[in-house]
Amino acid sequence: MKTQKKINRNVNDTVIKTSLSFEFLIEELEQIVLNGKYPLFESAAKLLAGLDNIPELKTQINDISLLEKNKDLVDQMMAFVINPLTGTTAMEGATVPFHKTTFFSTEQLRAITNKDEYKLEIAKNHDLEEKQLIKIYFAYLIILEQIYNYKTDFNIPLDFKLTNEQNQTVQYFRKNFNYKYLRVGTVGKLKRLTDEQLKKLLDNISDLSYWRETLPLENFEFNGFVHFSFTKSTYDFVVSELKSNLLDNKTILTNEGFELIQNHIRALIEMPNLKIGLAAIDQFDSTINKSLIWKTLIDRSKLSCREYSGTFYEQAMLEKKIVITNDFNEAENDRVVAEFLNHGIRSHVIVPLVLDGETVGMLEFASENKGELDMVKISRLKELFPVFAVALKRSKNECKDRESAVIQQHFTAIHPSVEWRFREAVVNLMNENSTEKLSTGIEPVVFDNIIPIFGASDIHSSTTERNKAIQSDFLEQLEYAREIIEYGKLVNEMPFLDAIHFEIKNFISTVKNGLKAGDEFVIIEFLKNEVEPAFKLLKDRFQEMEKPVNDYLQKIDTENGVLYKKRKEFEDSLTLINKVIGKIIDDEQIDAQKIFPHYFEKYSTDGVEYNAYIGQSLVKKLKYNSIYLKNIRLWQLLLKVRIAQEIRKLQSELPVKLDITQLILVHSQPLSIAFRQDEKKFDVAGAYNIRYEITKKRIDKALIKATKERITEVGKIAIIYSHADEITEYKKYIDYLISLGLISQNVENFELEDLTGASGLRALRIEVNFENNSLLGIKKRPEISVDRIQI
Repeated sequence: MKTQKKINRNVNDTVIKTSLSFEFLIEELEQIVLNGKYPLFESAAKLLAGLDNIPELKTQINDISLLEKNKDLVDQMMAFVINPLTGTTAMEGATVPFHKTTFFSTEQLRAITNKDEYKLEIAKNHDLEEKQLIKIYFAYLIILEQIYNYKTDFNIPLDFKLTNEQNQTVQYFRKNFNYKYLRVGTVGKLKRLTDEQLKKLLDNISDLSYWRETLPLENFEFNGFVHFSFTKSTYDFVVSELKSNLLDNKTILTNEGFELIQNHIRALIEMPNLKIGLAAIDQFDSTINKSLIWKTLIDRSKLSCREYSGTFYEQAMLEKKIVITNDFNEAENDRVVAEFLNHGIRSHVIVPLVLDGETVGMLEFASENKGELDMVKISRLKELFPVFAVALKRSKNECKDRESAVIQQHFTAIHPSVEWRFREAVVNLMNENSTEKLSTGIEPVVFDNIIPIFGASDIHSSTTERNKAIQSDFLEQLEYAREIIEYGKLVNEMPFLDAIHFEIKNFISTVKNGLKAGDEFVIIEFLKNEVEPAFKLLKDRFQEMEKPVNDYLQKIDTENGVLYKKRKEFEDSLTLINKVIGKIIDDEQIDAQKIFPHYFEKYSTDGVEYNAYIGQSLVKKLKYNSIYLKNIRLWQLLLKVRIAQEIRKLQSELPVKLDITQLILVHSQPLSIAFRQDEKKFDVAGAYNIRYEITKKRIDKALIKATKERITEVGKIAIIYSHADEITEYKKYIDYLISLGLISQNVENFELEDLTGASGLRALRIEVNFENNSLLGIKKRPEISVDRIQI
């Protein structure tokens, strides 16, 4: 990484010898008169005659008041430097060399610098030492050109910021210097420098001490004046600054950086009250505003992600085109439009940020005035859109990396059984010197010829129970709302209360008849957008309505705007069951890994499922034997029995009486799994093995053939298989568990209805004996072994 060299400087004691003089301008006037062909030679001759009467103006001027006394002559001289016809529009002037003193300026420049409403300042902050340093290097570069005839681009421009304090508009100007009327003289004997010495000076530009030692400034003096001019540079300056700012990832991610971007864009299109928004988007779906980079005009707390769907936002993202709204008052009303109007926004532009054909995010602009934003203004930013897209994607990737690191640390750490293989792959990558190989990432991590193990403990009728909870909460909230409205009608009869009362009664009827798709959203919107505003009106106007309305508001969940009582009880019960099952599995896995190391992962939904894989390719130093698979299968059966017993015992603690169904999928054919970098998980590899994945995802809904009965049932464990030889082994385990009194002798054998992508499935269903509690709460079980079972 290139680092900027710190300048070795000591500027406080540096003195630049300067004096004001018109000597070199007068020489030019004399040449004009001698030539006789210059259009203004008569004016020049007349001016020189006037100067002959004031000889003090033709020599070094030590008293600046002399200029004011002879203002007409000075103005006439400066007319040959600065065109007087542009005085009302151009910002130009003249100063004493390397001094702040401006002895002449155009009318336009005076109008700006002499009015309180304008503030002219250097665009980039420089302390006094830095400003002095700039002067010193200017002086040195002029010396090199005039004394040593060493050409350098010393006309280094300075950018200035002009702020109108009344309307807060900002413009940028570049200050250029003309040293035509400035001469450098020497004090004492001139030190000669070779070309090599001059080059060495420029090679050591950051070492001021070296410059002062080689060319002491006290050996030179500057005589004349400096002509300067301001040219508008808003576009160039702002575009350059924005490009520079966007190179820094933190600019987008911090509020200070984002404010800086907003101010620059305001200056660029000359709209001091412009508002901008920026967001990174992976896909236009339900996760739209879960991005870490989400600085939209309307806060995500005001507009949920689903409310952007089907709007002009989605149109811009999907069609990859700029969408302009001239006036929201004339736009088709929806939740997004209403929110913009609530925020006082009338016109709006949304720009999709596209990179390599992919929409990585969006940039939006808004104004409080209708029609103020148009394509002409937005086109001034066109050059910046690709820069924003690159910066946004880079910042988004940084966020993702940071997020992935947290997830890796807390949730999806590589399973210890396969950690060795990932370390091996990383070492291979680091030892590979080929750039091409490095760019492709880590080598594929694949494990071949392994046996899968799958089990699930699902909440029985979770969808039905969840819907019942939602239905109960809605009924209670709607009934309470109806009572308040009826009370409100008694307090003051208003027609709109009758309308709300009518809708509440209709929604109560809808809920009682059973919720259908979309009903929940409609009811929530009604409660939030119609009932709550009505309650607020009643509460604010009628004192007797304050208590019932406050009681209502205290009962509902502030985040969701609905009663969350029965649903909370349901979710608490589900969470408790999942927590207990997860703890049992974690505890039992400690012993299972001792049997033989195997890959294992569990995940919670409405219940807990787990995937496991066992085989030789998963281990490096141990020798695999099929006896280990038999031990794991027996372990799995015992695990299911213990889970059933623990959840049955848990029933008295549950707010909602939920129970579980359990199943095991038997698959004896070896398969391969590969680690997916994009999802940070293992998936089965190969088309043939996909059948296993399809079966695994659908068996919880499998029906017994020629019936409507599911194979899973509370208090029982379903063992699903495809081939008869697979179940022979399990029948021996079942006999063993019967002998231990852990399951009853009621063993059922079924053929299952075909599933999409999976046919020919069969199942054994065993019944847990809840009177035998020998596995309840055990800390350490006897070592699991199949030695006593005749396999």
